[in-house]
Amino acid sequence: MLQQRGALTFNEISQQNESWTDTLKIVNEKMAELVSWFSKEAFNQVVFTGSGSSFHAAGVSSIFFGNLTGVATSWFPAAEVFSLPRLPFDVRRKTLVVVFSRSGETQETAWAISRIKEKVASTKFLLITPNSSGPLAELCDQHIFLPKAKEESHVSTKAYTSMILALKLLTAVLMKNTSLYNELMSLPGKLEIKKFQKEIQKVVGVKPVHLVVCGNGIYYPHAMEGSSLIKKMSSISAESNYTSELRHGDANHTTQTMIAVLLSGEAMRKADGQIISDLAQTKCHRLVVCDKSDNRLGLSDFIVEIGSGLSDLTRDLLYVPVLQELAFYLSVSKAYNADKPKHVHYAVTWKEHF
Repeated sequence: MLQQRGALTFNEISQQNESWTDTLKIVNEKMAELVSWFSKEAFNQVVFTGSGSSFHAAGVSSIFFGNLTGVATSWFPAAEVFSLPRLPFDVRRKTLVVVFSRSGETQETAWAISRIKEKVASTKFLLITPNSSGPLAELCDQHIFLPKAKEESHVSTKAYTSMILALKLLTAVLMKNTSLYNELMSLPGKLEIKKFQKEIQKVVGVKPVHLVVCGNGIYYPHAMEGSSLIKKMSSISAESNYTSELRHGDANHTTQTMIAVLLSGEAMRKADGQIISDLAQTKCHRLVVCDKSDNRLGLSDFIVEIGSGLSDLTRDLLYVPVLQELAFYLSVSKAYNADKPKHVHYAVTWKEHF
């Protein structure tokens, strides 16, 4: 079956460590140029944007960059530039816009860049994309091209994680954080896809009709991406939420046909455990993704342990393939083709400008 329907997606999920290795090499080779550019421009505001999965990548990157550097950051969908009379960031600051695009040709992203340039000519743009030939490259001042992250499937997997990894490595060098840099360089060797396949297949065996994917902090945009992938690949109802928000009413809607997926980091482990225990009383199935399980994580039906030994700032990328595999095997269980889900296109196009 995997050699027919969904083969591209499955291979792109499984081969992410190769894409990550190439990403680290490319960013390191371009690092001196990028660091010199950042030093010269002296940005005091960095905003992150993209569409679809690239918007979720922007969210992870914004939280990560802001926490590490202390520089003001924000993130927004590219189309949001057109929804308000003012731009969605402080135009008085020296601003860098970091643009993520899986295809390198996202039309609303190109229009957003053009509009920002019209409003604030001094704004600079850094594009991170697998595709060097798309129209976005001509609109941006600096680029990080990741050719091995380019995908054939209609859903984003290795492009999503590779673009985030590129931004993280650049940030580590800008901040001269050697320990973080070394952790990021070790990531490709830490990814073991086969390690959690059996547990994911057990989760799929529950035959859920609804999923909620949850995380706090840097894990929340990953939860958004996970729920989106589940809907795209399997057409099963899914949503995302902050884990901490489940205690404020959302847990009342859980049922025995639902799975709550919790991305658990070290900072909120005890609180996550309490929420998992609360969910157990509702009979909702619980899947916890963590680095190493202990009694603070409460009562879980399923546990995927990554076992990386890395910090929260790094290991979040190792959680993402778990969500990707979950979405993939849910699609297999429904005999869908994950490579070409219904109404999902490799690059979204518009007939006219907003």
